[in-house]
Amino acid sequence: MKNDKKYFEDNQSAKLWVVELFARYFNGKATEKEKKAIENWNSEAGNTIYKAPVEEIQKGCETVWQRLSVEFGFELAQEEPKVARKSKVIQLHNYARYAAAVVVITLGIGLYFYNDQTSHSTSLPVQIAMDYFQSGVGEKKQMTLPDGSVVYLNTDTRIGIATAYFNKEKREIWLEEGEAFFEVTKNPEKPFIVHTSNLETTVKGTSFNVKAYKELDECSVSVRSGKVVVSNKNNLIGELTKNKQITYNKLTGKIEQGESNWEDAASWMENRMVMNGANAKEFKLRLKQHFNVTVEIKNNKLDGKLLSCSFPGDVSLKEVMEGISLLYNIKYDLSQLGKLIIY
Repeated sequence: MKNDKKYFEDNQSAKLWVVELFARYFNGKATEKEKKAIENWNSEAGNTIYKAPVEEIQKGCETVWQRLSVEFGFELAQEEPKVARKSKVIQLHNYARYAAAVVVITLGIGLYFYNDQTSHSTSLPVQIAMDYFQSGVGEKKQMTLPDGSVVYLNTDTRIGIATAYFNKEKREIWLEEGEAFFEVTKNPEKPFIVHTSNLETTVKGTSFNVKAYKELDECSVSVRSGKVVVSNKNNLIGELTKNKQITYNKLTGKIEQGESNWEDAASWMENRMVMNGANAKEFKLRLKQHFNVTVEIKNNKLDGKLLSCSFPGDVSLKEVMEGISLLYNIKYDLSQLGKLIIY
């Protein structure tokens, strides 16, 4: 059974089939097997009902219906379907919503039935319901996963895990925002995959750092031990070993691969502040993380400058700015509480 996300997103007949499945269900024409799977779509064993939040269902329905209406030439439906049925999981009040429910069941019902009809697979549907874990501003967290792997979250970081299916065939984590360091328990049979919006990092047992802040133009993967495979949209970018790093520019698509001291890449774990060729955006981010200060840069003073520096964990903001002002010929003002002005 093919169960990867890209297969489903790229396969129009599969997507259309899911829409038709929901049409049959809400019009009372679905088979007993189809009804059972829809009503238990988010259950690992098929006997526990998951009640998704109504707001999540509605938002996802509207988003996906808009996309599918363009892709398949549907007309947006505004009226109630003639025959409506109540699902134990969700109540959708028009065709737009039941069709667009693909967003919540894309990797579950859709692939399960689509492949069951073509290959008679008996595999369970893939779980996509996420449990989210995050650290607050100025907070770092450590968590141990069911397979024994350990994840360290930098400040203001958010990850998602499909916990019901984690460590069954593979171990997947979605780094939605921020930066995390992973110490992965070795298991050649179950690859460990970290997804970001731009990169996919796959390992079987290693330790590495992933930086994926939405506000920065670049994301990167740096390796402490073992081997890491980095891809972008299923295209292999490269394989990394100890003290190697891949940096991906989200704006230009440019990829750089080279040497990088993993201790510097993961310096945040020791509360050190290290910047290697940081632009103004990363500079502002790092100062906010370390000192909870908002940075205002006047007259584009740091444009074109790439800052490289290293400071111990107990350094003060004044000490940092004294060093940077001398190195990069800038002036600064710390007279306002919680604010740094560079001019």
